[in-house]
Amino acid sequence: MNPLVLQIIVAGVMELLVAPLVVAIMVKLFGRRLDHFDEKRELARVERAEEKKREGKQRDAERNIILAIARTMLLDNYEKCVNKGYYSIDEREVYAKLYDEYKKDGGNGIIDMIADRIRKLPLEPPDSEED
Repeated sequence: MNPLVLQIIVAGVMELLVAPLVVAIMVKLFGRRLDHFDEKRELARVERAEEKKREGKQRDAERNIILAIARTMLLDNYEKCVNKGYYSIDEREVYAKLYDEYKKDGGNGIIDMIADRIRKLPLEPPDSEED
């Protein structure tokens, strides 16, 4: 047999024998890498979900703090106006804006009651009516 033909036949047989082995090894190697990639992707998804949850809790905490500050400001303004006996136009404007935002963001309770009371106060100091 011609040595060149024999060499081609041996190379072909070797390729047929080795190719499945090479494919099996590649599948094993790349399969592990793909599994590892899927695990990393799932871990990243879980971490993103946890981060969103933490951010949501942080936003809720900030919102609650802002509502508490607004409530305190509204109560202080009410007390100040009741003590002085009147509720000026400028104070009404500021109070109305703060009150509206407070209500939009979910604030409620005693603030509704005092908002009604403060609106009933006169616009000018009681002394100015005597002049």
